[in-house]
Amino acid sequence: MMSQIRSFFGFKRQYAVVGATKNTSKFGFKILTWYINHDLPVVPINPKEEEICGEVVVNSVKPLVLALVENQDLPGHQLSAADGLSILFLTPPRITRQTLEDISSVPGFETVIKGLWFQPGSYDQAVLDKAEEIGLSDRAIHEDECILVRGEAGLSSANL
Repeated sequence: MMSQIRSFFGFKRQYAVVGATKNTSKFGFKILTWYINHDLPVVPINPKEEEICGEVVVNSVKPLVLALVENQDLPGHQLSAADGLSILFLTPPRITRQTLEDISSVPGFETVIKGLWFQPGSYDQAVLDKAEEIGLSDRAIHEDECILVRGEAGLSSANL
């Protein structure tokens, strides 16, 4: 699993947190602030918010993937210099599975998605099957791995 964790991080990588929230007691807030505190370019994904922790929120991951495929920026996010996208999921498995479906509907998605991190509680076998079906299972971190526990080692092993 450490090789996937190392590959999740990259020098010019863009990151997204699906399930980011303003609620300071939830992991969607704690993990988003982890990225911010590590000066990593992160896009919070939440369909109900406009801004979290000073970051412009995108309502779904699909426009983010499309912008990266087309080498475009989004309002509040400079994406054109990114070498790809690593996505962390904090959503219930049903939403995670639907998000993977949305990602796979973008032509060229497989060229920009560099990593998927399924936080504990965000995946089930159907999610893992969907990641396999769309050809991203080799880029997926799961097995109850938490970025708040293993992220430091991942950054270090990626020389960031």
